[in-house]
Amino acid sequence: AIMLITHDLGVVAELCEQVVVMYAGKIVERGDVGTIFANPTHPYTLGLLGSIPKLHENQRRLQAIPGVVPNPAFMPKGCRFHPRCKYAAEQCKLAQPSLTELGNGHEVACWRYKEIADMREVG
Repeated sequence: AIMLITHDLGVVAELCEQVVVMYAGKIVERGDVGTIFANPTHPYTLGLLGSIPKLHENQRRLQAIPGVVPNPAFMPKGCRFHPRCKYAAEQCKLAQPSLTELGNGHEVACWRYKEIADMREVG
C-alpha cells in the first residue's frame, strides 16, 4: 500500500482507490474515489472539487474556498471548517461532528450533510 498526500485531486483520481479528505488535521470525508468524486458530501470536499478546472466548460475563474486555514495554535471550537463554510449553523460552531456512515464505506463528518445534499439536488 502507498499513502499519497496531495491537494492535486487529478492525481488522486488517477492513482488512488480510497480517499481520505482532511481539513486542519481532522478527517471530514472518507470513501472510494468513485464515490467521493461522484457524490462529495462535506462542504470542504465540494470546495476542493469545485476548484478543479473543467475542460468541457468555459470558466472565467475557478471556484475558491473563502477565508483562510486556521492557525494550528488557535483552532476554532466545533467543526474546524465552520468559519469558511457557507452552510455552517450554530451547531457547527459548538461541537465537532463525528464521522457518519453513509453506506458502502462512505463517511462524512458534517452536522448538515443531509440538508446540503437536499440543497444541491434543488439547484
